[in-house]
Amino acid sequence: MKNLLILAILVPMIGSAQTNGLTLAEVRSKVLEGNPSVQEAIQRIAAAEAVLKQARSSYLPTVTLSGNYGHVDVSQHPDSDPITRASDSFKQGYGGLEASWLLFDGFAREARSLGAKYGVQQRRELADETRRLLIQAATISFRQAQLARENMETAEQDYKFNTTLEEDARKRFTAGVVPESDVQNFSIRALQAESSFLRAKLDLKTAGIVLAELMALPESELPKAMQPITIAFESVPAVPVMQGELQYALAHRPDYKALKSGQLVLAQQVRVTKGALMPQVALVGDIGYTERSDFSVTADHGNYDSFVGVAASWDLFTGGRNVNAIKEAQAQMRALEQQEESLRLSIRSTLQQRVDEAETSKAIFERQEQIYNLTASVRDSVEKSYKAGAESITRLNEAQTDLTRAKVAYATSYIAYQLVLNQLDIDTGRVLSGLE
Repeated sequence: MKNLLILAILVPMIGSAQTNGLTLAEVRSKVLEGNPSVQEAIQRIAAAEAVLKQARSSYLPTVTLSGNYGHVDVSQHPDSDPITRASDSFKQGYGGLEASWLLFDGFAREARSLGAKYGVQQRRELADETRRLLIQAATISFRQAQLARENMETAEQDYKFNTTLEEDARKRFTAGVVPESDVQNFSIRALQAESSFLRAKLDLKTAGIVLAELMALPESELPKAMQPITIAFESVPAVPVMQGELQYALAHRPDYKALKSGQLVLAQQVRVTKGALMPQVALVGDIGYTERSDFSVTADHGNYDSFVGVAASWDLFTGGRNVNAIKEAQAQMRALEQQEESLRLSIRSTLQQRVDEAETSKAIFERQEQIYNLTASVRDSVEKSYKAGAESITRLNEAQTDLTRAKVAYATSYIAYQLVLNQLDIDTGRVLSGLE
């Protein structure tokens, strides 16, 4: 009766664990569709594009409509004639249209436009970097969930095995063939299996909470219909070659490309600051109308005026401001070059570790697969011998424990190898190749 109660509690949990769900590709897709960080990156691209349009607007003329109206008091006291004093008071209004067109500014305008263009490129690469990191987080949680589901299934099989033998031992005990300790032994083993199941269930739930957050789901937990698919234990691919992985990463990894784009932005910033050392030349013109109403006369009078010409300005001395602005931009550029080199070394080191880990994980998986198959064969043989009375319960316990541990190690080694291959795709940026 006790075992039936435990089984009644455990079966609904097992049923939920057997349901297939989302693949890794589907999980990644949902994360990239729903995560707000992706939308934030898209808006930052839009902001950079707006900056580019602002920079390009400097190639067009600027037209300004202006006007004023007010009360004017005028007092004249010429120094050549101290006795003469004149004053007047009147209302005056002015309206005019002014235009200016920058012709030359030391190529700073061109540099700003190019810098903004590279800024858009950098923002797009940073958006890809956001996607890459989200895919990494989703992949790790997905594999953890898969392993948890497999461990739940292993615990279920262990539980069923021990409850079956518990019932068999109880019959033998009733018949006086075996002692009661044999029955209690299988009861203990069944409870241990149930505990392992509950721990794996918690691991699955924890991974699901992380995935729900990454997908920005309205629920705090992952719905049953969206649970990661169970492990298929397919044939594992070969380990990638280090040199090829490094070359691909340096050409495609978005954070590395973003640093290079940042250098292009700073190079144009240097040109902008150098442009401040050159004169500015602009074509200017205006047309205006002034109307004056004198208090001393009854009639109003006004006049039109216009001007077209070329205006130039050249800052000959700024206290070193422009020169030091150039030095600042150049220093930032050199700092970014060092940051690029640091990232290159980090990528190379990470990929070498991944490749080494992949080779070891593959070798371990192949051995764990053999161990599991051999252990399953041994357990089945010992079980038959135990039922025939040729093996002790202690030997059967050992065989079942070995099988359970071998199954967990087999699943863990498979997930470990799959995850390190996933990490290689993520670390090189290859995972983004299928994205729009």
